[in-house]
Amino acid sequence: MVNNIKRKTKKKEAILEAATKIFVRKGYKKTSIALIAKEAEASQVTLYKYYPSKISLARAVVIKLVIDGYTEYGQALNSSKKTFIEKMQDMMKSGVEKADEISDDFVVFMYSEFKGQNGNDEVMKTYNAYKYNFWKNLLDQGRREGVISSKISDEGAMLYLDMFIGSLMSTNPIAEHDPIEIKKHESDLMQLFFYGIIGR
Repeated sequence: MVNNIKRKTKKKEAILEAATKIFVRKGYKKTSIALIAKEAEASQVTLYKYYPSKISLARAVVIKLVIDGYTEYGQALNSSKKTFIEKMQDMMKSGVEKADEISDDFVVFMYSEFKGQNGNDEVMKTYNAYKYNFWKNLLDQGRREGVISSKISDEGAMLYLDMFIGSLMSTNPIAEHDPIEIKKHESDLMQLFFYGIIGR
């Protein structure tokens, strides 16, 4: 029984890893379930046991990217070998590199998921579930090193974060931003956001 559960868990993880690799490289539209199943060395029937549709699998990939991103940045913050500023610079560089690796078509899909335009708000719920602890850790560490002013409250910083993300994710046709255009300016946005937090 235990071995069977382990085998199923490994197969599900293999499917998700294969899907991540292909969706990120080829985009949502050009990726087929058959291609993912082949990459994962699984049948399409097996794949559908874990993920009932292409969109549910692509959504799971976006959620994985969100969780992996928070995990990686959390580990970077907890490293004692670098200063806070160096860690921030590393995170900005990593964020831009990761954005560059994602196909434009999948960027569009990711934004539609963050906005809940595909009938599900699980991606934004996941993002919100992880954000507070990460940003609280970042703010506390920045204050300890004298980089972030103690005058900037957690509440104010979180409001700033929510306003920043909310603007990018706007579903208002007048205020809506093109995901591809946002991707092109990822480096600018990272600089503006992080140095806005620092307040310099």
